[in-house]
This record gives sequence, structure tokens and C-alpha cells, in this order.
Amino acid sequence: MLPMGKNEIVIFSVSLRITQRISTLLAERKLQIPVYELSYFDVLDKANELIRNGTKIIISRGGTAELLRNNVNIPVVEISHNFYGIYRTIQEAREKSHKIAAVGFPQFCNMLKHYQSLTNEEFKICQVYNHADIENVIRQLSEENYQLVIGGLTVAEKAKKYGMGVVMGDTDNISIDQALNEAFSFLKYIRQENEKLLISNAALNQTREGIMCIDESGEVIRINAKGIDLFRCNTGDNIFRKPHFESMYNGIINEVELKDRPFEIGGETVIINVRHIKNRSSFYSVLTGYAIDGVLSLGGKAGARLASKSFQAKYRFSDIVGSSEPLQQAIGLAKTYAKFDFPVHVYGETGTGKELFAQSIHSESERRGEPFIAVNCAALPESILESELFGYVDGAFTGTRKGGKVGIFELARNGTVFIDEISEAPLSVQIKLLRVLQEKSFTRLGGEALIETDFRLITASNKDLLALVQRKEFREDLYYRVNVLSLELPNLSQRRGDIIEIVNALLVQHGRSFTFTDDAVGYLTENDWSGNVRELQAIVYRLLVLSPSETIDRDTLCRYGNAAGAKVQATPLLAGESDLLRKSEERLIKEVMTITEGDRIKASAILGISPSTLWRKIKSL
Repeated sequence: MLPMGKNEIVIFSVSLRITQRISTLLAERKLQIPVYELSYFDVLDKANELIRNGTKIIISRGGTAELLRNNVNIPVVEISHNFYGIYRTIQEAREKSHKIAAVGFPQFCNMLKHYQSLTNEEFKICQVYNHADIENVIRQLSEENYQLVIGGLTVAEKAKKYGMGVVMGDTDNISIDQALNEAFSFLKYIRQENEKLLISNAALNQTREGIMCIDESGEVIRINAKGIDLFRCNTGDNIFRKPHFESMYNGIINEVELKDRPFEIGGETVIINVRHIKNRSSFYSVLTGYAIDGVLSLGGKAGARLASKSFQAKYRFSDIVGSSEPLQQAIGLAKTYAKFDFPVHVYGETGTGKELFAQSIHSESERRGEPFIAVNCAALPESILESELFGYVDGAFTGTRKGGKVGIFELARNGTVFIDEISEAPLSVQIKLLRVLQEKSFTRLGGEALIETDFRLITASNKDLLALVQRKEFREDLYYRVNVLSLELPNLSQRRGDIIEIVNALLVQHGRSFTFTDDAVGYLTENDWSGNVRELQAIVYRLLVLSPSETIDRDTLCRYGNAAGAKVQATPLLAGESDLLRKSEERLIKEVMTITEGDRIKASAILGISPSTLWRKIKSL
């Protein structure tokens, strides 16, 4: 027999006779299971008290079982009504009176009707659906001169009130045994599932990633220990009521899957992935994530393994759109550079795709299975830039993380480091970078231990480094170290033949197609693209969201493009068009949030409003 904890199974009896039968059978089977014989109106309070104290299964019968089944969240096993029990009850009633009425719930009454059809015995059957009806039925029977009724505890209480005799319902040992065996089977299954859950939780809590599962309403139904800390959530919380998940709402409800998307949570950058699980009746979303600082805090082989998974180049040369000669020449030269391990410097105007080329070189190189880590010198203050590149030891300076931090040069071991806008690197950082390139080793800030490293360096700038050297704004010795292989990218004005190809590729990426008139094509190919591909991309996104027509002419480009440097004055919106845009604002916002996979920053840029304004509009939808 399955060993039981205290009160894991309990029984609610519905009559004194059944209580006696159950107690006798439990004694024979040497089982210690509590049996409660309570008024219908006291059952739920007792059941909830027992559940809070660890009860996992309840055994009962008739209306009491139905009440429990509808109001508690644990299995309720019913002691079934059977022919033999009904026969014994009817015969006992016959010995006391010839005018018999039975009062009960549907299951009991159905068995009584079946018994009548087989035996042709005459007695009245009164079916009730809730206990509030019982007294009315008993009163009516009393008025009809019935002196005896068959039923359970509540029927007995009401019958005595009207001076009527009662025969309590009966059962047999077989039905009780069946209910006990079913309860033990349930208990075994529950224990097995709990063991699986414990093992699963132990495994989930070993991972360094936060893992959280939510239902379609946003309620957290499962989360590991790391997830509680990382996502600032716990089981039962609704993530859409958390400020740091507000911008994810549209993406999740529209079933957009996110990959390596950065979010700010509790002052740290968290990289989040979202996958969805659907079946016929349910929809769930699984979020996994890790803090970038958490990854950088790992050292040695563990940090390198996690970095190789977390910092992967996303692009290859095949992702670069365009067939113009200047672009193809740049791609050909970059492919040649990818075969060698020497430093590469990429020069190009803003928006020409410098990081796209850097990632493609890495993806084509022998280091493609290792980390690709990018840092922008213009985006970080000098002190933070140094700590990002070199890391620091515990206590290096005020406000540092306990245990220190692994820097990019250490984390990128055997991979590629891409330093964007290297022209903006402070001279103090340039000196340290030169030493790393010369000696293939460095020390963390505040540390003394020499750390060896091996990485391929790719740098980029939109400024002429040689001119900066001549103005003493960039170290000459570092210039010759980083500019071993030089790659200059053509701007969009030098590859006008690629413009329509780029536009079409962006439209295909978002499942749309436009027809461009000749004057629209002329506008696109003749415009002065100071922002290059990035500017062109922004215009296409605006058209995707704002254009009501699939045919794009020059006026439409001027109206919705809002391109910086456009040579043609945009035609102002008419009053009716303005009204139309206001009325369709909800549709436009939903569409742009889908296009940007729920990224509120990108969406606000496309719509030309601030992120806070966009969020206010989303909340008012």
C-alpha cells in the first residue's frame, strides 16, 4: 500500500450509516484516513482548511461531492451509487412505511429511476439541483402526507424539522474500496508529477539564464530562481503590469518571437528571447534572458563558452543587398580579408553598413564559431569604455561590482572584437589598446595579473584616421596597427543602382510590395542620401506604416518620406487626409509595433514621435 502523509487523503461522509461502513473498512485495511460527517454548509470551510494543511485528494458522495468538485482545486473522488446500496435502502424504508419519497441530486435520482424500471416498485423521486431546494421539497412532501424520506444528511435535518422519518442512503464495501483505490492512484500520480517538478526546478535553477513561462493574459505560471531575480517577477504576477515589460506587450499578443532583444530592467541590460507555444486551447510564451553584466562577470572557459553562444555575428555577405560595381568590389575585398587574421579598418559614411561588413568578415573567417563583440567608442565615457574593454578587479574603484568584471578583450578570446568609431577613443585608451595589440596581453583595471588574449580586431570610423593623425588627434603608431588592411565602403550616392533593390528587399522582409511610379523612382535614385542606407530604410518603414496606397508616386514620397535632405518640398496634408490619419492611428500603431517586433524605440522613430508619447497612445488603445 502506498505510504501516506498526514491527511493527504480525507473522506467527507454524507450519512451516519456510510460513515460506519467506511470506518469498518478502513480498520480492516489498516488505513488511517480522517472521516468527516458535516452539514453541507460546513463542508467547504473544512475542505479549504484541510487543503491549506496539505490535503491532496477528497473522497465524498452525491451532492457533497458535486459541491466540492465545483469549488476546490484538488481531485474529488466520488463513492458511486450502486444497485445493491439502493436495494438495501429501499427495503429498509419499505419495512417502515409504504408511502416512500426519495430526495437527492441527479446521479442518485438516475440510479433510483433505473432501479424502478427493473423492479416496478412504486415510490416518489424528487430531484434537486442545490441544497436550497431541499427544504421546499420536504415541506411539499409533508403536505402530501409522506411520513418517510430517503436521503443524505441535509435531507435528514430538514425531514426531522417537519416530523418525518428518514432512511439514510447506503452503499457497499465494493464502492468504497473502488473510491479508495482511485484516490491512491491519484495520490501516486500527484507524487510522481511533484517529483518531476522538483527535478525540473532543480535543473532550471542550475542554468545561468532566467526562464519564465506566461499564459496569454501575461500571468507567470512558471519561473526559475534566476528568472525571479532577473525579470523582477514571481509566479502569479502579470508581467504586462510591470513597467519594464510594457514595451513587450504588443509583440507578445501579436505572437512575435524575439531574439537577442535588449531591455533595461532594474538598471541593467537584459538580453531576452521570446518563443511561443500553442495548442488547440492554450497559448503560452516562454521568455529566456541573461544580463549582459552577468555574462561579462564570468571568467575563464565558462565565460568564453557562454560568450560564444551569446555574442554571435548575425550577418553574412549574402545579407548585403546590392549588385552595383562599387559594392561588389568592396564585398570581394572584404572576403579576401576574411581569409587572413590581420586587423581590418573599415571606413565609410554614417549608414553605409560598417558593422554589417565587420560581422560578415567574422562569419567568413576561421573564427566564425567564436564570439563577435562590438563596442562603440563614441557611446561611452572614457572610464566606462576602459572598464568595458579591460574589465576590473574587485574593489578597483567606487561603485564596482563585487567580484570584479571580465572585459571584452578577455571575453572575446579566440573571437573578433569590433571597435566602432575608434576615431573617438580617448588618447589614454589608445595607448592601452596599442599595448594589447603589441603584447597580446593586458591587466584588468586595478589588477596586477597579466591576462593573455587572442582576438581578431576590426575597427571602423566615418572619419579619415590619417587626417586625425596629422592633427595629432589619433596616435600614429596605433593607426598603423589597426589599419593593416583597409576597406572603404561606397556611400549610397556612389551606388544608386542598388537603391530600388534595397527598397524591394526591405518590403519583402515585411511581406509587402509597392508599385513605384517613374517620378518616384527618379526621386529615390536622384536624392542626396546623406544618411545612406539607414536614411533610405527609415523612409521605407514610414511608407509601410503611413501610406494608404500600394502605388507610390513622388508626392507620396515627399509627403510620408520626410527624408532629411530631400530636394522637393513636401505637399501639406489636406484636412480630410489629416482626419483619416487620426482615425487610423490605432491601426498604424499596431502595424508598426508588429513591424518592429514590439520595439518601442524603433517604432517611435518610424512614427516620428517620442517613446513616451507612443507609450501613452498604446495605453489609450
